[in-house]
Order: sequence, then C-alpha cells, then structure tokens
Amino acid sequence: MRKPRDFVILLLLVGTVFSLPVRAGIEDMASNLQKLYMWEKIASACKTKSPTELKQEWTVIEMIVYAEAALWEGNISAVLRSGGRTEPQIRPFFEDLKWSADVLARGKLDRMPCHADDKDRAVRFMVSDPAFNDASEQVLEASNYR
Repeated sequence: MRKPRDFVILLLLVGTVFSLPVRAGIEDMASNLQKLYMWEKIASACKTKSPTELKQEWTVIEMIVYAEAALWEGNISAVLRSGGRTEPQIRPFFEDLKWSADVLARGKLDRMPCHADDKDRAVRFMVSDPAFNDASEQVLEASNYR
C-alpha cells in the first residue's frame, strides 16, 4: 500500500514534467507574439513615413499582422486559462509584451526608412507566421463587408 506522501510526490513530479513543455511553448508563443506586436507598430509608423506608393501596402501589412497577433493572443490566453490563470492575471502578460515590442519597434524605426526593402522584410515575417492564412482570410472577409 502506498503512503499519501508518495501520492503527493507523484503528483508534484507529474505536474512538474507536464508544466515544462507548456512553459517552453508559452515562451515561444510569447516571443512570436512580441515580434508581431513589434511589426504592427512598425507598419503603423511606416504608413506615414514611407513613400506614397508604399502606404497602402504598409496598411495591409498592419491589418494582417494585427489579425495574426489577435489569433496568437487567443491561443496564449486559452493555454494560460487551462493552467488556472484568470483574466486579471493574463492581461498584464500581454501588456508587458506590447511595451517591450514598442521599445523594439522604436529602435528599429530609428534605422528604417520604410522603403521597399523594409516592406519586403515585413512581408517575409508576416507570411512565415503560422497564423498567416487565417489572419489574411479574416482581413479579406472584413474588407469585403466594407
């Protein structure tokens, strides 16, 4: 017969083993979301800073990156809620990511003229995101309703 102490130790070990991949997954997801927030800020600034012929393209990039970020926020929120976090505990997580992304974006914008090569770099990042297809469909559907 097992002692209650053994059962508690087993539960602690199982919880530790299962939380490590989730923590690593959340960190990867958060890093990706931070980059999306950064590119959203960059695209927003580049709409006004770029040459006239690129303004519309920066607008589309901003919309798609915003939709990608929203999808990632939903996924991360679901994972955090499944781990027992509440909305008041989750909200600061996203606020911190947005703040650090803003700092990163300002640093990049100081060196970025928002020309075609910068737009191409943003597009490469945007289309490489796993949420790109869903996000671009959402943006396309929203633009059809206008």
